[in-house]
Amino acid sequence: MENDRYYGIDVGGTSVKIGLFQGTRLLDKWSVPTDTSNGGDHILRDIVASLPGPAAGAALAVPGAVLPDGTVNRCVNLGWGICRPSDEFTAMSGIPCRVLNDANAAALAEQRLGGGKGFESILFVALGTGVGAGVVLDGKIRNGARGAAGELGHLCLDPGDTAAACTCGHYGCVEQYCSATGIVRLAAQAGMPGLNCKQIVDGAAAGSDRLEAVVDAACDALGRGIAGACAIIDPEAVVLGGGVSQAGEYFRLKVQAAFDRYAFHACLGTKIFLATLGSDAGLTGAALYAMD
Repeated sequence: MENDRYYGIDVGGTSVKIGLFQGTRLLDKWSVPTDTSNGGDHILRDIVASLPGPAAGAALAVPGAVLPDGTVNRCVNLGWGICRPSDEFTAMSGIPCRVLNDANAAALAEQRLGGGKGFESILFVALGTGVGAGVVLDGKIRNGARGAAGELGHLCLDPGDTAAACTCGHYGCVEQYCSATGIVRLAAQAGMPGLNCKQIVDGAAAGSDRLEAVVDAACDALGRGIAGACAIIDPEAVVLGGGVSQAGEYFRLKVQAAFDRYAFHACLGTKIFLATLGSDAGLTGAALYAMD
């Protein structure tokens, strides 16, 4: 019956991942290409056209800041300006819809079903092309007053590092050191251009001292950033997700060690875990948000 089924929709810049859920059970999943032409005007229409039928609710996880009232404050990768996509989705489909930031969706999924299961409060950090994060406190996503809660990637570590120009317009932000692009930049800066992030981390794990120095610098920056965030929100645990985190225990242990070096003494004991839900985290979290 459609009255106990929900759609979780993870809207990415290349594709939209969609899952049909009954409770926490994923019944089916599929994807549609993200058509960013004409200011992303076709994206919601394409999503609705792909749905197999009615449902009790849906939620859209989007790559942008979401205000408490559901207003999205620009999604550059989608071509969207300030808009209310959940209202548009409901008007097109007849299905009640909510909207949340994509990192927050992944955070909610990992807190309830993944690497943070068993904890009520976590900081989720997504390490990919950039660095995103989501905050779950007392089992609830925290967006902040302007939808910017959890923007760990833009925590400024070294404003004087003019070689680390960030997309936000500042210098020395966390993501310039420990995102995939940041790690590649550090390797090139150390005289090893042309390597991708996986090659760098794999080479470090295999015993290359030069590459390990790059990974150590990345993990040091990430540990400092997480320590700063934990001094503010004091989560029970931190969960690392995204492509870079697939380096596994080798990477996690280095980040944990860096965190322990920089953490406020009352935050020592906060453990860092790896995410477990992979690419399904966004659509899963969106579905959970629709059910709340």
